[in-house]
Amino acid sequence: MDSAIEKMTYEEKDKRLQEILQRLDRSGTPIDKIADDAREAAALIRSMNETLTKARKELTDVFAELEKMQKDERV
Repeated sequence: MDSAIEKMTYEEKDKRLQEILQRLDRSGTPIDKIADDAREAAALIRSMNETLTKARKELTDVFAELEKMQKDERV
């Protein structure tokens, strides 16, 4: 993955992806730029998906721990 993408926040990645999508919607974009944009968009989407997957796992773990604590308090 691109090191510049790795350094971006999720929100920065989302903003950059939106910019790329807007540019791709415009006609007249050179074909070489379209290919570059598509590659960058794919890298952004992969990175954003990884971030969401990691966050989902962390939240699942936190809620499981809270549920366990709650059950232990009832015993």
